[in-house]
Amino acid sequence: MGSLRLAGWAAAPEWGVRRRCHGVPLPRPRCAPSPAPAVASSLGVGSAGHLRAGAERDWLWDCPGGAGGGARDYAREMEVAVRVVQVACTLCQRVQDSLLHPSADAGGRVHSKLDRSPVTVADWGVQATVSWLLSNSFHDDNISIVAEEDDETLSSSNGAALLESVVVAVNGCLVEAPKYGLRSPEKELGAHDVIQAIRKCSSAGGPKGRFWVLDPVDGTLGFVRGDQYAIALALIEDGEVILGVLGCPNYPMKKEWLNYYQKYYRLMSKVAPPPLGSWHKGCVMYAQKGCGQAWMQPLVHDFGKLDWRHLREIQVSSISDPMSATFCEPVEKANSSHSFTAGLAHSVGLRTQPLRVYSMVKYAAIARGDAEIFMKFARTGYKEKIWDHAAGVVIIQEAGGVVTDAGGRQLDFSRGIYLEGLDRGIIACSGALLHQRILDAVELINTMIQKKKSLLQITSC
Repeated sequence: MGSLRLAGWAAAPEWGVRRRCHGVPLPRPRCAPSPAPAVASSLGVGSAGHLRAGAERDWLWDCPGGAGGGARDYAREMEVAVRVVQVACTLCQRVQDSLLHPSADAGGRVHSKLDRSPVTVADWGVQATVSWLLSNSFHDDNISIVAEEDDETLSSSNGAALLESVVVAVNGCLVEAPKYGLRSPEKELGAHDVIQAIRKCSSAGGPKGRFWVLDPVDGTLGFVRGDQYAIALALIEDGEVILGVLGCPNYPMKKEWLNYYQKYYRLMSKVAPPPLGSWHKGCVMYAQKGCGQAWMQPLVHDFGKLDWRHLREIQVSSISDPMSATFCEPVEKANSSHSFTAGLAHSVGLRTQPLRVYSMVKYAAIARGDAEIFMKFARTGYKEKIWDHAAGVVIIQEAGGVVTDAGGRQLDFSRGIYLEGLDRGIIACSGALLHQRILDAVELINTMIQKKKSLLQITSC
């Protein structure tokens, strides 16, 4: 198994320093959330008009060159999405803790879907929480959301205890929503409310209109094992991914802490939990199409508050030599061909062992320069779903990377819940040079395979 390269972080940029975005000098980052005056925003004001605790500092999302050429302002959508994913990360961390430290609490149970993939209270809890918060924030009971989970298990005759655990998890986070600059419900949600929130996430997507795409817990197998997982939320309009947010609760803000955390943090935290803000155990990354920048901030759950001053711009690696590049691939063999990927990596000249990572954290690793290549070639019969890729794709692209299918075409998010028309696999790279080398190698290998098949057919005749 490979390991992430360890390197120091540069200090976070100061907003008063002149920088360049697409070669144009700017007084502050063009596409950056930034502190605003302490005024009451639509998100941070309670029903009585008082500024809620934790929402004292709003943000400004300045991206005039974003999606739609500046014709549409997505500042509010981005702000809401980041806050909502922060809440979802807190719910997941609590449920994961109950899995790693089992008790009589039903929240620590792992269940199986019809396809035998695992599902937990966190999957349903995040979906219900995100659904409720998006509807409430945009005052839209008919908000369109495409998401992975349904309520069939929870609504069954045997699902009462499980549903109760989901309700408890959801209310436990929603009551703290003001800390994240969001509104809490006036009273706790009941079982019916939670079921309805989950059912709202039943959009089929498509080429027209606006809808949110949610993977409540991407990498559930990693989640139940105490490893990497992600909460992924994206906004799609007319088939185009407009913005994406990735919550990575076990992916440290600082690369130096990654291996240290994996080997030592869990053990020591049982003895003496570290003070809030000292570890930056996880992070949230986000980007908007066309801005040319991507950003990362620490988790509220770890840092203790939502503070936009602790942002860091993230960028892909500058490495273009395959011999120095790190590549990621899925851990699971069930829906990914490791043998094909290994042969492809060797033909390109990749010499490091693959970094096998659960979930969309692979996209996060490339976006912030911890790795250079992600390759996934699904096994026959497996169809990629849009919620497994939408948020990660836009974040890598805005951080300076390239993502296409194995034929070099852009991924198509306009054809429902699946990435229809996908050419063999998905390739994400930190730069165009590495990306082209991978594409060329895929074509070469496929040509060799076809020639071998032809020779076998001739021989058999």
